[in-house]
Parts: sequence; structure tokens; C-alpha cells
Amino acid sequence: MTGIPGRAGPDQAELSAIHRRWVAERHRRTEDPDYREEWYYEQCGSCRFWLPLSGELGRDYGACANPASPFDGRVRFEHDGCEAFQEAGAWSTPEDHDAQRRWRLYLRALDDLDERGLTLLRDALADEPDRELALAVVLRALESVGASERRPWIELTPPGPDRERAESRAVDLDALAGGPSGVPGDWSDWLQRRLAATTADLATLDLLAQAGRTRRVRRMAAERRQAIDGS
Repeated sequence: MTGIPGRAGPDQAELSAIHRRWVAERHRRTEDPDYREEWYYEQCGSCRFWLPLSGELGRDYGACANPASPFDGRVRFEHDGCEAFQEAGAWSTPEDHDAQRRWRLYLRALDDLDERGLTLLRDALADEPDRELALAVVLRALESVGASERRPWIELTPPGPDRERAESRAVDLDALAGGPSGVPGDWSDWLQRRLAATTADLATLDLLAQAGRTRRVRRMAAERRQAIDGS
């Protein structure tokens, strides 16, 4: 063990082993095809009950202090999350961790949709060290650009689960724009939620109200259907 003189601490190999063990205990995994869009904004590192660890581990891990969370008193990965999330307004780490600051800068750049700005943003994302942050920006970008401009963004993701998620999101966006085909069971959770919140097609809302995958989707669709009927 190496570390501060007079105090034992894990060396790099031990830190890597700790990371592999702890990251395997995630409650929410961005590579999961059912990972929800809103969960990107409800991560442990930006929760008001997040207590980051000290030292090197504090850049990725902290303790949960939320009495309403099933993870109260347990070490969690900063990109994990749970239903008891409460916004802190900033990302909390022992050092000046800039992941949240980079996220805000990326979003600001996406608001300026000129070609030069988007090219510079794609170049920056290619060097982004936080894979989960990069994927979140790519998914947001796919919504901001036209269908014919999505391929360069998708190709910023590495082959594997991230690329598959980006490809799936592009397909969902096409369905959102042109109207989905098939039945709700064929649609992703993200597409069901977005349709329930935005579509004005009464037949689609009726389908989701009856056969949406979750109670939340069924409720949203029924409430939207009722609001349209009453307008």
C-alpha cells in the first residue's frame, strides 16, 4: 500500500480493483437499453444528499445521505441514481471536478447550431474523457439536428452499447417525427414517454393509455388525451 507519508492508502492497482467492484453495483446503467432520458439529469453527483469521498476515489464515488433512498449510508458511483434524487444545483466533488461544467458548456454549444460550432463541438466530444457524459451530449445532439445530419454524431460513440443506443435514438426520433408504426410493445420506453408527452394523435394516445409499458406512460397518455378533448 502506498499513499501519504505515515498513512497507508491504496495504490493504483488497488484503486482500479475498487472501481471495478463498486461500479458493478450500479443501480442505473447508461448502457441499459431501458435507461431513461431524465436519469441523465438525476445522477448521484448532483444530488443534495451526495457526500463525496476524499482523495482519488472522491472523483467518482461518494456516500448517500438521503433517508428516503434505499442506498442511504452506502457508497455509490457518481453517475448512478435513484427515485429519491433531489437537485443540488451543482456537481459535488472534493476537488474542482468539471464534468458538470463541461455538460453546461456542451448544452450551450448545442444552442448555437451553426456548422462551425457543431464541428468544434464534435471535435471536443471526440476527446471527452467521460464516456457517459459524451453519450448524453450525443443523444441530446441527435434531437437538435436534422435527420440527415445525425450520422456524424452517432459515429462519435464507440462501437458497442453506446453506438447501439445512439442508433436506437435516431430510429426513435424518425418515428417521433413521422408517426410510429406497430404497437406500443414495439416502441422503446423513451419513445413511449415522448409520444405520451407530445403527440396530438388521438389514436396513438389511446394505444398508450391502454397498453403503455409503465403506469406513468399510461397516465400521461390518458391525461394528454383528456386535455386535448377538453381544448
